[in-house]
Amino acid sequence: MKDTFVSARLVAPNQIRVLLVSPASWEKERFWLEVDHQSEIALHSRKIEGDYLDFTLPSPLALGHSYFVYTPSLGNIPLDVSEATTFPDFDENYTYHGRLGPEYSPEETTWRVWAPLASSVSLVVHQKRGREVLYPLRRFAHGTWILTLKGNFLHTAYHFRVTNNEVVTDTLDPYAKSSLANLGASVVMDERKILAEAPHASLPSLSFGQMVLYEGNVRDLTVDSSSDIVCKGLYLGLTESGRKTFKGNAFGLDYLRSLGVTHLQLQPLQDFGSVDEMKPFSQYNWGYDPMQYFVPEGSYATKPNDPESRVQEAQAMIRVLHEAGIRVVLDVVYNHVYRPARFAMAQLVPNYCFRHTHDGKLSSYSGCGDDLDSNRPMVRRLIEDSAKWWIDAYGVDGFRFDLMGLIDTKTIEDIRHYGKAKNSDFLCYGEGWEMAPDGQEKMANMAHASLLPHVGFFNDRFRDAVRAYCAGDLGERDHFIYAMLGSANDWADQKALFSSVAQSINYIECHDNATYYDWLRKRGITSEAERLSIVKFGMASVLFSFGIPFLHAGQELGQTKFGNENSYNLGDLVNKLSTKMLDTRLEIAQYGVSALRLRQKLSFFAWQDPKTLADRVDILSFGDGLLIRVKGDNGLDSDAVDFLFNPTASALTYAYPDDRWILFDGGGACDGARLLGRNVIIPKHSLLITAVPPSHWPSSHGR
Repeated sequence: MKDTFVSARLVAPNQIRVLLVSPASWEKERFWLEVDHQSEIALHSRKIEGDYLDFTLPSPLALGHSYFVYTPSLGNIPLDVSEATTFPDFDENYTYHGRLGPEYSPEETTWRVWAPLASSVSLVVHQKRGREVLYPLRRFAHGTWILTLKGNFLHTAYHFRVTNNEVVTDTLDPYAKSSLANLGASVVMDERKILAEAPHASLPSLSFGQMVLYEGNVRDLTVDSSSDIVCKGLYLGLTESGRKTFKGNAFGLDYLRSLGVTHLQLQPLQDFGSVDEMKPFSQYNWGYDPMQYFVPEGSYATKPNDPESRVQEAQAMIRVLHEAGIRVVLDVVYNHVYRPARFAMAQLVPNYCFRHTHDGKLSSYSGCGDDLDSNRPMVRRLIEDSAKWWIDAYGVDGFRFDLMGLIDTKTIEDIRHYGKAKNSDFLCYGEGWEMAPDGQEKMANMAHASLLPHVGFFNDRFRDAVRAYCAGDLGERDHFIYAMLGSANDWADQKALFSSVAQSINYIECHDNATYYDWLRKRGITSEAERLSIVKFGMASVLFSFGIPFLHAGQELGQTKFGNENSYNLGDLVNKLSTKMLDTRLEIAQYGVSALRLRQKLSFFAWQDPKTLADRVDILSFGDGLLIRVKGDNGLDSDAVDFLFNPTASALTYAYPDDRWILFDGGGACDGARLLGRNVIIPKHSLLITAVPPSHWPSSHGR
């Protein structure tokens, strides 16, 4: 029978298709359906289409049983029922709303897992010296399998053994809250204890205009060998205060505090698969390749194989950041996973988790592997339950959604609503690129920004326009104005992108873009001094824009990644926050700090209504320079504030009819200096900010 190929598949609720490729004739062959290795059902009604034999059953086939198609000439043929996940009533019949994952108490533990296609599921308990003990689970409604064992199973390592389509697979628990290193096993945790120790912030409420985001990586922010941080590259490294660079400047936690940023956006903390957790410094990866959505990454823990270490130390890091006045935004990757074939939910429920194109192929719009399908109710539930766990157990203050345009709007809004109910300052934003065609539900991309009025979007138009204009491209003037006003009003050839200024995340560099310093070098700006002056100018433009300013770690130092853009696996030398740069270019960071502090004093940066900006902002030109005037209340007892931008390589002068109060120049904010002038000079590639002096000031000139 070497030239014969046969397979059997459930293709409709009551239809079995047998593919039989053979030189022999099978028209007179008899077929049965064997159920649970016991009973047999004769398959009489058949339709022959080429190599296909279709059998119609008298009623829909019930899932959760072992099925073989039997014929005397070929024996048992496993029936593949995974197509059932696409049947019209599958989601209605099998969506489960009850608890999932292990529920621990000292007296007993109950395991619940969702596996509606499976014919059997067993709990495999790991014991000493490699021994395993199996306990079968019982099937209940909606495809759930449940087992309760008496006794204390705290920190017990386990996995599931599931049989789908007569194939036996060992898999982790997708709802486990911790694990052994390198996906070695899921571990039973005391969830009540974890929740009781959650580092919830007691920080004062922020106004929208005060928010400044800073993107970093647990490893990058602390790993430089020239500092005295003890737990370099680990969660606990960001809990150490009083740490210094070689020249005695603040580093780590104290450096972040000194910047005055309100939010630290941390690259993924959810357990990822590309780094050996037992040898974390032998490899490097940002972590945009998740495998366990509820479990903190082990390579950042002091004891990766201790299931408590990663949980407690991640909590400790966030708690200390909160105590330092810094909110934590978690970068989450809910659009794809590291290895789809090893993803626990995909192993438990074949053919369910991932999106398909119209021709039936698995889609990879992310470019990183099979796309998770958030429109499937149980995938959406996994995503939402995971997000809620990070809010409740780790006290995160927001989410940055990687490739958010591959997630549906309902999922994003559900998470935002839950977070907002817990924390009035909760933030949700992400990459809203249009990457996939819409299905039955709208995707969370910028084309649908109006459907998500309280969700932010990375504004790539801002990035492109501000980078170019600050480097001297005067042709980008109108695009620069459009970007600086939050892309929420029509301007020149561009239509409003957002319904609220608050939706615009304003940036000129982030982790997977070239640093601005490298971008300028690639553009041909060879002078180091000129590059750094433009870096300062670009940073000031971000910080004095309408929207939410976003800075990438090291941007405030003009740091290089040696020309690499997507340096996700290029190691510490390329990616670390450099103490050498901090020691030699600290004045650039201090310039950024003074800009940030002035921004937070200017109350009009809290404006979110595009109409308010249209009514209260004037745009003027002076030579090749640009003046953006903001009129009305500003928190300074002044009638108007002017932002004078000089993108050219020569100094520009602007003449006022009366004295103006100089708030900010090339050296930073002029705090309390009461600088007055009429003919003001704006040095090349720089920003000058002036205001109408308060009426109670005496008129005078100079410094």
